[in-house]
Amino acid sequence: MTDPSRIDAVRTYLQAAFPQHELTDKSRGANGHDFKLSREGSIYTMTVKRSFLDDHPPEDIADLLKRWQTERALKKSETSGLIVGNGGPCVAWPDAPPS
Repeated sequence: MTDPSRIDAVRTYLQAAFPQHELTDKSRGANGHDFKLSREGSIYTMTVKRSFLDDHPPEDIADLLKRWQTERALKKSETSGLIVGNGGPCVAWPDAPPS
């Protein structure tokens, strides 16, 4: 299980970067942790890989997210989502439309 203080570090970063958004999150177990920011029709989603959370102490997490301009990448990801791992953020493929 990931140290809760590491997840709190991500929450703190996101709440500071998106102060007017509602933040919800849930565990993905061994795969990481999902975060969702929503406000008046805009929704941003981000998955932080477990390896990233496990490899960095809480005090380094926000610094890395800032250095990587995660807020900017998240805003540009639009309907897809963002995945954050040890190599930084990358845009995830959007869900396929229902057929």
